[in-house]
Formats: sequence, C-alpha cells, structure tokens
Amino acid sequence: MATKWKIIYRGDAQAALEAAIRENRDLKEIILQRLRALEDFPPGKWFDIRKHHGMDLFKSDGQMVRISGEADPETLTVWINNLVVVREPRRGGRGT
Repeated sequence: MATKWKIIYRGDAQAALEAAIRENRDLKEIILQRLRALEDFPPGKWFDIRKHHGMDLFKSDGQMVRISGEADPETLTVWINNLVVVREPRRGGRGT
C-alpha cells in the first residue's frame, strides 16, 4: 500500500479552499478530487511538476480549479500555497 503524503495549507490557502467550496458547490467534487490526488504524490494527470532546489513544485494550470504548492520527498509533506477557482466570464453579461 502506498504511503499517503501529509497535506499542509500555508497562509490563506485553507481559507481559500473553504471559500472556493462554499461559493462553487458545483465544483466541490473536482476540488476534493484534486486534493486527494496530492496524498499520493506525485499527483495524477492534472498537475505540472518540476524540481526546484530539492523540492517538487506543482500546479494544476489551465483548469477551472488551480492548486499550487511544494512537496518535500524526504518528509512526505505537501504544502498547498494557493487555491483559486477561475470561471470563464458569462457571455451576454450586464450591459449587453
């Protein structure tokens, strides 16, 4: 059985996660799916990972839910630095 990595939220990342779920109920499962993927680092297909000074920097870019942070293979710890929900502007919005 694979070892699960410990996930720690830095700064305002925990508050951003809670707000993203509260304000985007339709995306809750996608957000949780992305977070679960980080428990089995390196995460699945949704993340771009690169090495930087012995750390793995990761981000899920080009998606509606963007999660970024760092992971340390020695301590099996993932730090989430940022979580943002990006929505396409609605067509025919106000004033049109």
